[in-house]
Amino acid sequence: MAEDEIWVDPDMRQAMARSAEIAREYGLAADRSTLTPEQARERMELDRRWWNQERPEMARIVDTTVAGPQRDIPVRLLYPREGENLPVIVYLHGGGWVVGSLETHARSMHLLALASGCVVAAVDYALAPETKFPGAIEETVAVIDFVAASGADWSLDPSRIALGGDSAGANLAVGAELALRSRGVSPVKALGLVYGVFGDDFETPSYRTFGGGAWGLTTADMKAYFAHYLGTEADRDDPRAVPMKADVSGFPPCFLHAAGVDVLRDDSRLFYEKLRGAGVPVEHTEHAGIIHGSMGQTRMVAKARDLISCLGRQLAGALGGEER
Repeated sequence: MAEDEIWVDPDMRQAMARSAEIAREYGLAADRSTLTPEQARERMELDRRWWNQERPEMARIVDTTVAGPQRDIPVRLLYPREGENLPVIVYLHGGGWVVGSLETHARSMHLLALASGCVVAAVDYALAPETKFPGAIEETVAVIDFVAASGADWSLDPSRIALGGDSAGANLAVGAELALRSRGVSPVKALGLVYGVFGDDFETPSYRTFGGGAWGLTTADMKAYFAHYLGTEADRDDPRAVPMKADVSGFPPCFLHAAGVDVLRDDSRLFYEKLRGAGVPVEHTEHAGIIHGSMGQTRMVAKARDLISCLGRQLAGALGGEER
């Protein structure tokens, strides 16, 4: 499909132009796939600085840590309201397992807390390549274990836990759910998965259509991210790393959201079919005309705000929370 045949939402086009302006202002490299992890992290922090301004107010924000297998794991708690026994969404930011932080995804996490009425517990998990697979999954499990055992210390209801993430964060969310289920019953009541990495096939139609560089995330980016994240090629056979290879029977309700102009669009389509085939309650929404990462561009893209609002309502409903 030719570039001029691909429909892109007008807000999205303006946001892409603004991102290009920001890149020029900071002298950021056009080809992210050639950057070192340190350079890529610096780039994302600079790129997202403008996008994360004008954050909605929270009733309370708490920065704390949870004891993990190798270190204390930073967690930021976003309270849209005060109270006790509040439902919680443990959330994992995107960034190819290599980049991203609590700050790069801050505004979208504020919006998700308001949309759901749930506390968002944003996890600053250890990044690759310094921490290879399955280190970030193990840290996520540690946070969920803490919430399930001691959530009342944070005014959380241990019986109402959802797990969510975008991009690589969605991949980690599924990996963590698989790890929890391997030990017995998982405390997670729902999964919210936004334009997730679920497979390792770089020849899907969406990779072939959108992977060349005009639409944000590229095929080269994804290959580089996988190379940083996985320790060996054998890790590709581990369903925690590649959820399309997992047995997902018995999963809690899943809410998938995909971007229509994204190399990972078909990952969501295929994972939806896998979940549905296994009898999992699942909803899949494909948001036409927006690109990968648009959840971080809510200052300009109405469809990205709509995506977060929809996800918030879905997770609140699954947890019996108070929708906003």
